Amino acid sequence: MSKNIQLLIYFALVQVTPLAYQAFFGYSEYFIYPSLLSHSLLIVPIATIFLLKNRYTKAFLLVWIAWLYVGELKILTYFAINPYYISMDEGCIIYNIYLIFMSIGMLIHDVNTPVPTPSAEEQAKGRLILNDLGPFEYFLLIFPLIWIVDFVRNVGFIPILSGNDVTDTMYGLNYGYVYNFGFFNCFSAVLLYDRFLKSTTTQSKLFWVSMLILTVLIMSADSKRLYLLVSLLAIFVYDKLMAGALTINFRTIMILLSGLFLYVILQNIRLGNATESPFERDGFPLGSEFREYIRAVNEFKPGEIAGYDLLASTIGGFVNSFVLKLAGFDKSELVHKDSAYSFMKLFDSENTLGIRTGLTSELYFAYSFYGLLFITFFGWLISSLAYRLVRVAKQSSLLFLSTIYGLLVLTVFGQSSVTVGCLSVTMYLYGLFALSNLLRPREATMQSYSA
Repeated sequence: MSKNIQLLIYFALVQVTPLAYQAFFGYSEYFIYPSLLSHSLLIVPIATIFLLKNRYTKAFLLVWIAWLYVGELKILTYFAINPYYISMDEGCIIYNIYLIFMSIGMLIHDVNTPVPTPSAEEQAKGRLILNDLGPFEYFLLIFPLIWIVDFVRNVGFIPILSGNDVTDTMYGLNYGYVYNFGFFNCFSAVLLYDRFLKSTTTQSKLFWVSMLILTVLIMSADSKRLYLLVSLLAIFVYDKLMAGALTINFRTIMILLSGLFLYVILQNIRLGNATESPFERDGFPLGSEFREYIRAVNEFKPGEIAGYDLLASTIGGFVNSFVLKLAGFDKSELVHKDSAYSFMKLFDSENTLGIRTGLTSELYFAYSFYGLLFITFFGWLISSLAYRLVRVAKQSSLLFLSTIYGLLVLTVFGQSSVTVGCLSVTMYLYGLFALSNLLRPREATMQSYSA
């Protein structure tokens, strides 16, 4: 089937989706559905997927398109449980306009970047990857144990195992100093997966997969799910780069299903309802961030959310607290200007849990449609990252770039202060790696994977 025919089929499917919603759910309230116009805008990002050469850029854009559908299903299923007024269309149109400009940014970089062509030797033997981690790898392999020991020493218990609703207290506990570097656990998980891939015996494979599962449980101890999702996305990318092809297989499906299962079950556990069906309580178990974004669009215009300052909170999340103090700023005060804290009490004055609404929401409410300039540049950066991934020649680069890719995928529903905070500690980790390289002898081994 030609690409043009496929494009027409996909466009027809997304175009009739609002009609399918109306036929399936049968709500008489017209405002709850997205319009045909909002879905017509998807033709640009869908066409961009067909035009892009880099599969990792395509995958990134596909996730962001899929998030629209996740959010719509969340709103439609939640409406049956709690039928308050929520008009979906304006927010969907804004989201899709931002999606268009992000896809344009991706395409601008992609068409001006040549696809790397493997040499005859690489095609015969597989591309060589320089194993340059050295002793630094051992630090990452044991870091989750260091992290959880310090966590328990400071907190005194593991919140996720308390059996109670911990959502009101999870952000107010004293977790200790090492906790601030919890993002390192994501790199540890990828390395453990790498050890699993390289194992040649059943016993060693079982050992490393057990250690990976333990690390996943450790990074979920505080009941937050960011590190878990980043780790699984990074492992997905790492696995595909090692295999030399971005294809869907049984292992891929298991990684994705594991992420979905753990995301939902952790939500239930931290609410103290491990056995309760999330469908009965909240409808579709994903997409609450999109729902909150739509609610904000219904009730506020850009610039109307008190205390919200995207630039200040992003700087606060990224820059070291000591440096900010020298400049006369308080890191905590700056971070509290982010979307999670500013949106927190918009719809519930008693709420103590931060509200995430995603990068599109943050840019729109901070800068209105001027934010389209940033999202275009963001798309360009994603394409640049994707091409660096397929050209990677060192294991350290493979490790860092796959994890950063996973982190940036989640900006679709994350908050910028947390994203840049993770990027900041990644810089510290890379600095530690560079220092360990300087202090050790120049020795490295080569490993190959089929390109």
